[in-house]
Amino acid sequence: MLFVVACLGPSQAGASSPAPVRFTNYVQSLPGSSVKFEMVAIPGGKIRIGSPTNEAGREPSDLAPKEVTIRPFWMGKHEVSWQEYVPYVFIEPKEVARNVDRIEGIIDHDGVSHPTPPYGTVYRERGEKGYPALGMGLPAAREYCRWLSKKTGHRYRLPTEEEWEYACRAGSTQTFFWGNQTNQAKEYGWFIDNSGAGGTGETTHPLGKLKPNPFGLYDIVGNVAEWCAQNGTGDQAHRVLRGGAFSEPVSRLRCASRMIEVPEWNELDPQSPQSIWWLSSADFVGFRVVRSFDESADSEPKPHYQPPSTNKTAVVPQTQVAAGTASSPTETLSAEANYQKHCASCHGKTGKGDTALGKKKKARDYTDPKVKSTLRDTAMFKAIKEGLTVEDKHVMDPYADKLKDGEIQALVDLMKKF
Repeated sequence: MLFVVACLGPSQAGASSPAPVRFTNYVQSLPGSSVKFEMVAIPGGKIRIGSPTNEAGREPSDLAPKEVTIRPFWMGKHEVSWQEYVPYVFIEPKEVARNVDRIEGIIDHDGVSHPTPPYGTVYRERGEKGYPALGMGLPAAREYCRWLSKKTGHRYRLPTEEEWEYACRAGSTQTFFWGNQTNQAKEYGWFIDNSGAGGTGETTHPLGKLKPNPFGLYDIVGNVAEWCAQNGTGDQAHRVLRGGAFSEPVSRLRCASRMIEVPEWNELDPQSPQSIWWLSSADFVGFRVVRSFDESADSEPKPHYQPPSTNKTAVVPQTQVAAGTASSPTETLSAEANYQKHCASCHGKTGKGDTALGKKKKARDYTDPKVKSTLRDTAMFKAIKEGLTVEDKHVMDPYADKLKDGEIQALVDLMKKF
């Protein structure tokens, strides 16, 4: 691998030019707070990424080997921590321009989208101060970078897969950045074999407690898997994480290993539409930021936008702050369509309650004759319309703002037929 080290930024010529930027490690402060994070200078060079077909632990999702040229850039010394991420998540009321829905998010006055509240807790009982932020969807990671860029005046972004692997390898051409053997893995990354030490079960650990790689990057493998910028279009536009995680086997700590997002990562979210900002079943997901040495080479990141679904079903925002009231559904759907939209994630396609969410909430099996004998129209109607609490535990949201009374009754009739 060839490293090309640059010391001064592109704006060096001419007496009236801005002061040159030195290419060295630096500390970035978050304006208006005491939060700081470190950025590591990664020299440019050439790299052969991907894995050969005979590499131990290789998976079908690995990229085929190819040589790429990387320009100098800075990368976060650590994964983004909760101290850095929380100010973006919990936006101040005075900064809110529009509160839209779970797709567009909460829009601030700079046009940056912020996450709507997650289903469940933010921290997932995985640690807070000093721990990596986790569980965010790719849109949230991207918008965090836009928010951070607005705050600091520098253009922060997610790394490309090529940049990430280049930074991880730090000159290595072997399976892991420390060599081909797994016996050193516990010195550099938290994974399934060491993340549960002490009998706590596999979990994340405070940032920077293990050895860094040769570039000085901590937790570049293990702890939380890291989002990369999305490449390609259509079927090739995979959402990819790199580096493995506390919950993964040592093979996922390989430099070339890739984890591709699947729908199951959000299967515990019963909301409709499901949140794009949080992955309810993926507490192993995180990210770190990068910044190009020559920022002029980066295009301005586009604001977050999700094109309308091809499904013609009307989606009603959870809240309409500007209007002050919740909207009412404008389209009546069949009982079957409403069941798939609102109930199937918990009760399953056949009403057995055997999905991951159903098991977590101890959903009833509507196909069981004993359960059927206890069903009452009025009680089911009320539970769907007003929500349900069992033993002081909230188990179902109200659907009064999403379904008309006739649709609720049709759902009751359908569920009694299972």
